[in-house]
Amino acid sequence: MKKIQLTLLALLLTSSLNASNATHEKLKSTMRSMLSSMELIQKGGFYADPSMMKIGVKDLKQSISLLDAKHAKTYLPQEEKYAYKFATKRESMIIMYADDMIESLNTNNMEDALEDYSQILRQCSSCHLRIRKN
Repeated sequence: MKKIQLTLLALLLTSSLNASNATHEKLKSTMRSMLSSMELIQKGGFYADPSMMKIGVKDLKQSISLLDAKHAKTYLPQEEKYAYKFATKRESMIIMYADDMIESLNTNNMEDALEDYSQILRQCSSCHLRIRKN
């Protein structure tokens, strides 16, 4: 009987570790997608190509929607107090600046669009500096 219980416990622990690894891998993949989007926006800004920047913004917003901030407590550090609230706020700020960037690009205001890019980068950096330091 003990062997069966130990076997079941081992299976339960293994499955929970696999789920945790899958969540971590999905998060890493999403972050890489967001980085690629930011690089595309930057490249579009460097070459003054609004269409490239718009594609980058669209990709960024798609990637950020995969983060699922409602469940941030499951993948953010437990020891970091209110990390999920901080990350959720950064997410909403990134979306706000991305929407503003699209408006700026639609009115051919490249200077404001680049300022929005800078603000998005600041949101990303602040989250990484606070949460990833652990």
